[in-house]
Amino acid sequence: MRATLWALGCLLLLGAETAFARTPKPAPKPAARPGTGNLLFTSMTEDIKVYLDGAFIGKTPFAKPVPVKAGKHKLKATKPGYSNLEAEVVIRAGRTEEFPLDLMPFSGLVKFAANIEGAEVYVDNNLVGHIPLVQEVSIGDHKVQIVKEGYEDFTATINVKAGEKHFIEANLAPFKDFSPEVLAMAAAAKEKEEADKRAAAEMLRAESAPPPPPAWYEGLHRKWWFWTAVGVAAVTAVAVPVALSAGGGASPLDRHTQGPHAVIDLARPGP
Repeated sequence: MRATLWALGCLLLLGAETAFARTPKPAPKPAARPGTGNLLFTSMTEDIKVYLDGAFIGKTPFAKPVPVKAGKHKLKATKPGYSNLEAEVVIRAGRTEEFPLDLMPFSGLVKFAANIEGAEVYVDNNLVGHIPLVQEVSIGDHKVQIVKEGYEDFTATINVKAGEKHFIEANLAPFKDFSPEVLAMAAAAKEKEEADKRAAAEMLRAESAPPPPPAWYEGLHRKWWFWTAVGVAAVTAVAVPVALSAGGGASPLDRHTQGPHAVIDLARPGP
């Protein structure tokens, strides 16, 4: 009986040791670096830029806590259209501090564009800049004017929503004055422009036209037969008078024999 009890006790003791050996030991916690802690940012707003002691460390949302040296630090969070957040945080070694980033929206971002660069941009009759321009505008309804000398004014109304981006594009048309004086000046300028176009076209046509053929007598002095003909003509002009003068003093017309002729007297009447 004693032997049986002793064997049963040995089996129970062996089973307890085996179960204890199979129980997994908990993983040791990672030891924090001495003198550092963690800063965990939480926020419902995206793209908030966060600066710690003046250095940019990221923007929301943060995927994991940010390791920070223990001690006091200056924190700054910014986003266009939202109020800035500045605070002082204390980091304790080996601990994680949670910091909520809750910024208050107060304006929206408006981009102004136009077909004329340098045009002035007015919001509620206040000059805010020149085209092209990106400007923060407070939330609510606003009157926008984009103006440029020599062009018609552009006027619009915009409803700015907090934290949102808006876009306004203006197409400025040249200013038109229909007074008689301006119309006369415009007509004269147009007529001059048309005349200049016609003159330019005529000049271009004249320059592109082929040159006229040379006259029939141009270049005759370069031909051998021309000078031969001139020589013959000169010899003839000299020889004919000489021959005529050699034939006697009287002209051949004066030497012809006078033929019979009749004389009619018109003073007396007939029988």
